[in-house]
Amino acid sequence: MSDCPKFSAGLWVLAQTADRFCVSGYGPKVPLDEQIKIAGKLDGVDGVECHGSDFDDFEVQRYVDLVAEQGLVTTNVNTNVWGTAKYGLGAFTHRDPKIRSHAIDEGKRSCALARELGAPSMALWLGADGFDYPFQIDYPTHWDLLIDGIRQVAEEAAPDLKVGIEYKLKEPRTHVTVSTVGACLAILLELNLPHVGGTIDFGHALMAQESPAESVCLLQRYDKLFNVHFNDAWGYWDDDMIPGTVHFWTTLEFLYYCRKMDYQGWFGLDMFPYREDGGQAAQMAVDNVQAMWAKLAELDTAALEAAQETMGAIETQQVIRKLIF
Repeated sequence: MSDCPKFSAGLWVLAQTADRFCVSGYGPKVPLDEQIKIAGKLDGVDGVECHGSDFDDFEVQRYVDLVAEQGLVTTNVNTNVWGTAKYGLGAFTHRDPKIRSHAIDEGKRSCALARELGAPSMALWLGADGFDYPFQIDYPTHWDLLIDGIRQVAEEAAPDLKVGIEYKLKEPRTHVTVSTVGACLAILLELNLPHVGGTIDFGHALMAQESPAESVCLLQRYDKLFNVHFNDAWGYWDDDMIPGTVHFWTTLEFLYYCRKMDYQGWFGLDMFPYREDGGQAAQMAVDNVQAMWAKLAELDTAALEAAQETMGAIETQQVIRKLIF
C-alpha cells in the first residue's frame, strides 16, 4: 500500500539499553554519532527523534551535519524532565519553584532545539509528574501546576512548532498524572490550542487497557493525534518490544484506523531492545509494520463495514480472518 506513513527512529533505540537489574547495559555503548549512522542504514527510515539532553555534550551543528549526511531529517525533539535526581518528586508539578522553573525551561529548550534542527515538533512526556502513595499530593494544585507548565511551553512553541503530549499509566511513578488518552485529551481540550496535541505510544495504550485503535479515533475526532510511538508489549508493563510481535490483530486494527482517520504524521520507533541488536530490531519493526500495512490492501473494507453494522463478533471476525487463514 503506497500511502504507508513515514518512519522515524528514536535514537535511543539504537543506543545501549539498560534496566535496573543490569545497570551497565547488556551491550556495548553506542555514541550518538554512531546511532545516527545506524539510522541512516535502515531501509524505510527517513527520520530520527532525539532528546534535548542529547546536546548536553554534543554539538548541535555536528548533529545537523551528521543527520543530513545520512539523508535523514529530525522529526521530533523530546524533553528529558525525568532522567535526573532533581525530578524525583516531579518536574512541571514540583513544589520547589526553582526545580519547576528548570523543568519548564527544558521544555522551552526543546522548542529552541527543534527550530535549530528543523524539526516540526517537540514532545512532552511528563513521567516524573505523578504520585506513589495516597495523600502524597494535593490533586487540584498538582493539575493546576501541570497545565500551567504545559501552557508556558506551548507559548514558546507557537506558532510554528507542534507540541505532542504523551501519556503513560505508570513508571517511573506508580501513578503518572497524564496517564490515559482521556486524561491527555482533557488537557488538550482545556488548553484549546491548535498546535498542542497528543502522542500515542502503542505500548502505553495497552498498559492503560485501551484499544490503541480506539485511542487513535478519539484523538483524531478533535484532530489531535500529532505523533505515534510504535512498539509492542504484553500489556502489563512498558516492554517496548518490536511492533507486531505480540499483538498482531491489535496492531493491524491500529493501522487500519490510522489510515481511516487520515493520520498524516510519522511512525516513530520507540523500543528498548535490551538483549537485541538495536539496528536489527529497528529494521524488523519497519518491515513488520510495512507488511501489515500492505496486508490491509487485501481487506474487504466494504464487507468489514457491513459486518460492523451488525455489531457481531463472529461477523467481523469472519471478514478479517481471511487476511491470514
